[in-house]
Amino acid sequence: NHGKIMQIGAPEEIYRAPRSRFVADFVGSSNVLPPDVTERLDGRRAWASLRPEAIRLVSEGGVEAMVTGHSYLGAATKLGVFLGEQRLTVLLPDGSPVPAQGQMVSIQWNPADLHVMEDEQ
Repeated sequence: NHGKIMQIGAPEEIYRAPRSRFVADFVGSSNVLPPDVTERLDGRRAWASLRPEAIRLVSEGGVEAMVTGHSYLGAATKLGVFLGEQRLTVLLPDGSPVPAQGQMVSIQWNPADLHVMEDEQ
């Protein structure tokens, strides 16, 4: 970004509604989704941000993903999954069952948590 201010706002606003891929990655962890993936999930063709803690495992509904691995972090477990060819990170609260590598799971999120970004960068 060459020292350019990319977004001004309250921390919660910037975290929940980043305007660009740079901001989404700079402020916390984010699954930055390319336009083709966003279009399949949401119908809009644009870059989007989906925070790992917004994704949950569900027994019914949702979309199918394959577990690629996990890392225990203490208060949570970071789970890697492939949604088609798109790698996503899911943050499971401590004490949640952790699926095995290679296992198929169903993931879901609140549609409002899939944030379409205004800026391409």
